[in-house]
Amino acid sequence: MAAIAASHAVSHVQNIIQRLQLGDKRLLLAVSGGADSMALAYIASRAVGPRNCIAVTVDHGFRPESAHEAAAVGRYMQKLGIQHEIRRLKWEEVQKPPVQRLEEVARQRRYTEIGNVCQTYQVSAVLTGHHSGDQAETFLFRFIRHSGIHGLSGMSLQTALPFALPAADNKTPVIVRPLLDFDKRTLYSICKAGGIEWFEDASNSDTRFKRNMLRQIIREADDDDRSPFNVSSLLKVRKAMQGHREVIDRGLASLLDKHATVRADLGVVELAAETDGQQLPRWASNPAVRERALASVVGWVNCKDHPPELAHLRQFEQLIVSFYKARKAGASIAQTSVSTAGVTMLPPTVRHGWLFCRQRPRANEIQITKDLALGATALWDGRLLICVQAKPGRSIPEAVTWRVYSQDAAMHKWADQLLEHRRVCRKTHRPADMHQAVLAVQPIISVKPVPDAQPTLAFAFGSVCAESLAATDLDISVRAVRGTDLVARN
Repeated sequence: MAAIAASHAVSHVQNIIQRLQLGDKRLLLAVSGGADSMALAYIASRAVGPRNCIAVTVDHGFRPESAHEAAAVGRYMQKLGIQHEIRRLKWEEVQKPPVQRLEEVARQRRYTEIGNVCQTYQVSAVLTGHHSGDQAETFLFRFIRHSGIHGLSGMSLQTALPFALPAADNKTPVIVRPLLDFDKRTLYSICKAGGIEWFEDASNSDTRFKRNMLRQIIREADDDDRSPFNVSSLLKVRKAMQGHREVIDRGLASLLDKHATVRADLGVVELAAETDGQQLPRWASNPAVRERALASVVGWVNCKDHPPELAHLRQFEQLIVSFYKARKAGASIAQTSVSTAGVTMLPPTVRHGWLFCRQRPRANEIQITKDLALGATALWDGRLLICVQAKPGRSIPEAVTWRVYSQDAAMHKWADQLLEHRRVCRKTHRPADMHQAVLAVQPIISVKPVPDAQPTLAFAFGSVCAESLAATDLDISVRAVRGTDLVARN
């Protein structure tokens, strides 16, 4: 039976690779050492050939035995003929988060390292071992977080790799989950039949983490056909939600094309405020469409790797509906903005529509980048891609470096220059661009012509503070990591 399951899995993965037009691409395998990812490596090596694969193991460094396990994964990859890399996270370089945020931060750093490996080898697709149990777990996790249809539709087969820089072809690497139709038991049986050693992470049993608690609930319910928490029951509801989402999304893309303005250089979205004689703007007139429109906009702005919770969307909706009710009655509303889910929404004025920008960060939330060479690209705050390079035909000393600061960090160093810069820019930029909430979450770029020199400063939208090296010889480009497509957010 295990041999048949393995053969079926290989054919299934081959079909997916061909359908996604990845047959001529080198693939990166995310292999943690668990049974699911070890089975993935075995299956992928037979589906596309070991020379077409690279494997990476991210060692979080939380457990003493993790380095030994990563080395054991490397030995098995060598046996399969797959090139293998180990990336160990160094927590002494950053402030270790509290236990409540440990999973989230570790996940972000893991994806960042995987993205770095993609950059090194110019890989465009990352295969993961997510299976049907993970899909059920994700559904239940999002359900208790009150996600809407978007979140409850679960993980897709293919989605953009979070926190990753684009490859040389300017496309962001994707995650592909080819094993979503297979359950954990099947993957265990493939490992056992193939003599594949795997490791059980003891921290997966720590119920202080919500996902682990849910995993335990599902595991206990899976032997009870009547339980609403078994994998089969959860996946049936997820599939229904996916169908609803697909129907809504068919019309949502064209609707947002007409009523949304994306400022990819600022990470800002503006939704039209005009009602055309109706009670609400067209994008907000239907509650279901309004929820999906807001979910798409909020997800694009905050760049999180999970959809916004329904409770957060309701806060945005409440202000929108209250605003138009008050305007119709000739009254004013006390609430002037909403900040939740990492996004601030500002009501419309005579100069702009509904503005959505990144919520003002907490102190030290955004780290200052290290010194970068000209031509390098930085992913800043997980949402903006910044590149500083010499203008065509200009000769720049190799010693020139640049860094990216948050507004708060830059204000501590260059308050006078930045305030003067804002005063000048107000004369040449749209009022929406110069809104205080928008400015507060824009990057400040410092360029050092030579070591120990006074840096030149620039805003994200490219206005330089003074005539200098950066003003005459450098191009500074900023764009959203998610491009301009609001609906393609999985």
